[in-house]
Amino acid sequence: MRGDGFGATLRAEWTKLRTVRRWVLTLLCSGMLIVVIGLLVSSSSGTDANQYQNFAVGPDGQPVVDDFQFAHQTMSGDGTITARVGKLEDSGTDASAGLIVKDGLTSGSRYVALRVTPKDGVHLESDYVTDIRGGDRTAPVWLRLTRQGPVITGYASADGSNWTKVGQVTAARLPRDVEVGMFVNSAPKVIVKRSAGNTAVTEQGTLSTATFDNVRLDAAAAGAWEDDPVHRPMDRPKDTSGESGSAGPPLPEMKAAGVVERDGMFTITGGGQIKPNPPDDDVVSIALFGVLPGLMALAAVGVLFVTSEYRKGMIRATFAANPRRGRTLAAKAIVIGSAAFVMTLLGGGVALLAAQPVLQEQGFAPPAYPEYSLTDPPVLRALLLTSLFVAILTVFAMALGTVLRHSATAITTVVVLIVVPVILSSILPLSVGRWVMQLTPAGGLATWRAKPPTTTLADPWSMIGPAAGLTVVSVYAAVTLAVAWWLVRRRDA
Repeated sequence: MRGDGFGATLRAEWTKLRTVRRWVLTLLCSGMLIVVIGLLVSSSSGTDANQYQNFAVGPDGQPVVDDFQFAHQTMSGDGTITARVGKLEDSGTDASAGLIVKDGLTSGSRYVALRVTPKDGVHLESDYVTDIRGGDRTAPVWLRLTRQGPVITGYASADGSNWTKVGQVTAARLPRDVEVGMFVNSAPKVIVKRSAGNTAVTEQGTLSTATFDNVRLDAAAAGAWEDDPVHRPMDRPKDTSGESGSAGPPLPEMKAAGVVERDGMFTITGGGQIKPNPPDDDVVSIALFGVLPGLMALAAVGVLFVTSEYRKGMIRATFAANPRRGRTLAAKAIVIGSAAFVMTLLGGGVALLAAQPVLQEQGFAPPAYPEYSLTDPPVLRALLLTSLFVAILTVFAMALGTVLRHSATAITTVVVLIVVPVILSSILPLSVGRWVMQLTPAGGLATWRAKPPTTTLADPWSMIGPAAGLTVVSVYAAVTLAVAWWLVRRRDA
């Protein structure tokens, strides 16, 4: 019977919502705002990432960074390379040294690498995607890569006698003739400066030095060891006139890099990284920017859904029909939250589909920005979590309206809790701005990013992850709902 009673309460609250024309129109307008504003923001955004390519194109067409100093020989077919990494300088960023099998010297080509880092142990990596961790051992450490047909296996050892298998990968697309040898790199230091809503990002190249001894290559090799840097070319903007433009973003400093061999010991100094390198700009968050004005409209409906009954005295009839006031509050929360979720989901889906060709015209195109689909896990996650965030925020607005019983005050409070933190986080130092987003409902805007958090953008919602954003808005909604439940049971209607 209790389930039937709550079902009837749900139907009654749904009937109230759908029979008030202005509420229905506002719900529909919220979806339209998400689409229209998303398209306007997409058409006014732009990037030159494909003209000033601060990346190499990986084997799968994705942007990568592939920079290191390389002591190498040509290996044909199967073989094994073994070396002891004696010392590895900690450059303070992400330095590493190890062994690598690579398809030539072109940045972005296929590879398999076994590397050691000063802080994160041994890793077996392949083609910028695969990463197999092989324990916490740091230098000095023995490393070994063995190629047998398409399978390449990595081993590590503390003494050169007892070997532990780190892992193996299938590198069927590596050619028969590859470059094999030792490498060192060190990630550039990223310097981020924020002021008045602007973010300036610069990279300062770093170098790391490692020593290799007991180097042995058991394979058909092509003579002496050669010394070459692998790094991205200094790309210039594409220009159909035939004139060269200005150089692109600076690369990690390589001028002091090199290889020195003495009595069988190799000292290699190098900079750079080997990893995926997608731009931090998120086309999904650009397309979903209309969610911001859309949620304001939905929050207003959430507040009016309860305050209008208090203003007109209809709440007395509601509580007379259902004396269990907490049940009525729960029904209102479910109805208005579900409506907000559905409208955001529909509006956001349409916005994402409609904005993609617009964004591509503005420069957000492959290879820097791959095409996306609604079924891509990061995109689908962003759409669902954004819809959930808006639903929770709308429930918070409804609960706040129940507590305050005043439409203008409740709506203004919700707007202030979203807009003011966004403004403050745009002008405050990074550490302070991040805390502002983590302590206010505005942090929920982080849900509309499909990419991981970053501090290199001016967008405040890029500072934190979606889990943190959803958590804070859920806490606001839960606490306000609890206060509203306590108040509706104790004060007069």
